[in-house]
Amino acid sequence: MNNVKKSMLVIAVISSLVLSGCSAIHTSVAKKDLDVQTKMSESIFLDPVAPDKRVVFVDVRNTSDKPGLVIEPQIHQAILANGYRITDNPEEAHYMLQANILKVGRADKRSHRNGTNGALTGVAVGSTLGSGDGKIAMAVVGGLLATMIDASVKDIYYTIITDVRISERAKPTVVVTESTRSTLTQGISGSKTSSFSENVDWKRYQTRIVSVANQANLSFETAQKPLINALVQSISNVF
Repeated sequence: MNNVKKSMLVIAVISSLVLSGCSAIHTSVAKKDLDVQTKMSESIFLDPVAPDKRVVFVDVRNTSDKPGLVIEPQIHQAILANGYRITDNPEEAHYMLQANILKVGRADKRSHRNGTNGALTGVAVGSTLGSGDGKIAMAVVGGLLATMIDASVKDIYYTIITDVRISERAKPTVVVTESTRSTLTQGISGSKTSSFSENVDWKRYQTRIVSVANQANLSFETAQKPLINALVQSISNVF
């Protein structure tokens, strides 16, 4: 390799390091503070009732892969703080709150972009400095350099998806008819459909809550409490 190519190699490698480092630094600065957001897919409006009817039955499940994520005690406290009473008997409740933590997920927003950028940088270096196997070697070197730098800073998101159903006891003069239709698969080619309807005592409302926490190099241990607090506030404020 002549001196010109050596100089070009140094410049290309330094450029790769600078570009990767700038991207990592930008993420670490822009995402240094924890950002937690909670959004409800549909608003739920409950009719005002007399104080003696402010009684809620609460049933919270967790079918995600984070069984240690518990929110029911916090929901109890928040609903009590809003002036309601909690009961373990659905027959005496005027409202029923049913919730299920469906999914807890983690994503690194930079991972896909960083891998692509590293590969492109490597290809650019290889094209400039060599031919044949030399291009391949330089592409590998460029990709490894960018990946090593980018791996030190991750743009992490943790998401909790929760399904919520709230039932409000209907007045005696109101007739509520609930219809259900389900399709069951039979092997790979068949299916069975069943449907039924009945008169019920409850008006039902359903929504989905998505809670997201984002920060550079965020761990679930750091995100868990703020996510739970935001989720509890979103659910309990329906009452």
